[in-house]
Amino acid sequence: MNMEKHYRGYERIIGFCFLLATVTYAVGNQMIENGVYDNVEIASIRLGIGFELMNSFAVVVIGWLSFIVLKSYNKTIIRGYMISRLIEGFLLAIVLISQTNIQAILKLRELCFSLAMLSLGGYSIYYCWYLLQKSLAPKWMMGLGILGYVCLFVYSVLLFISQPAPMWLFAPGGLYELIFPIYLIVKGFNRKFNNSMN
Repeated sequence: MNMEKHYRGYERIIGFCFLLATVTYAVGNQMIENGVYDNVEIASIRLGIGFELMNSFAVVVIGWLSFIVLKSYNKTIIRGYMISRLIEGFLLAIVLISQTNIQAILKLRELCFSLAMLSLGGYSIYYCWYLLQKSLAPKWMMGLGILGYVCLFVYSVLLFISQPAPMWLFAPGGLYELIFPIYLIVKGFNRKFNNSMN
């Protein structure tokens, strides 16, 4: 079906945006922090901000296209995932465009990052559980996703209450967000084309 071809293309874009978001945030965050702490020229900091804005755009696209592809399964659950991605993208972007003094945004960046990951982790646990229940992706992969987002949620809570958060809590989610997009690009969701709106 023609619509099925469109959906398959959207799945590839979702996978690409997962990878793009991971790379652009990692690079942008590093450039900004190096610029602040090592007194690197302002052009490098601005480039880092540009990379982080690309990350925000990518996560919004992930949420929006996931809603388009999966809304026929359960519109409410998939809309919730889209909203959690919009919140993530907004929180990570707003701090970048609302301040001109780069030193002043460091604490705000930390707070917005914690809130964004809290939103993403909290709802993505439910999202992965739903995909697992509907067998839309391999169970082991969705199990890894649930574990990854539980760890991310715990990490965010610890940051939010100003407690030390071990970096290993990123490992399961990082592995999932590498495997899952590649799976979407190569194969896509395990679904039958569904015209119903639930």
